[in-house]
Amino acid sequence: MLVNPSEVDAAMAARDFFSPAELLDFIDLPDILARETWGRDTLNARGDRFHVRRLECEPDPGCIAAWSPAPYGFRYELATPSGLRWADFTWREVAARIHERLAPHRYGRLKRAVDALRAHERAYVPSCAPYRSVEVWASLSAVPWSRRQSELELSAACAKDVILPAVQGHPALF
Repeated sequence: MLVNPSEVDAAMAARDFFSPAELLDFIDLPDILARETWGRDTLNARGDRFHVRRLECEPDPGCIAAWSPAPYGFRYELATPSGLRWADFTWREVAARIHERLAPHRYGRLKRAVDALRAHERAYVPSCAPYRSVEVWASLSAVPWSRRQSELELSAACAKDVILPAVQGHPALF
């Protein structure tokens, strides 16, 4: 259990920044210079600033967290009822946090999950094949594809959670 607010913010800033695929890409980069470039490009692609709302089971529930570029990393801001809390984090600090819990079996699990998810996404055909009806198309194509997509996304999210765990345990989905 983390009690230091700055440690909680550091953990959540790193965890919430990455999707499973982005985490894998970040880990696979060869050095800190490549990670800094990747981070800068990712922030630029997101419009130099992006936001998430903290969940009810997280510290400061409902507050808006935002990331923006900072020298060698990013600024993490949290708008709370008592005011704005912020800290700057470098990509070196983020990499160190990731590598604290990274082990070969955890990396392998993340790699397999992300590769399976990416392969499934590449296999998607956005056009309708000539089915008799929308119902037949849904039952033979759309629903099974979506179900498998959800399974793969959950598997990738679980693999990410082992490397960058939630600050407080999240409730079970089901």
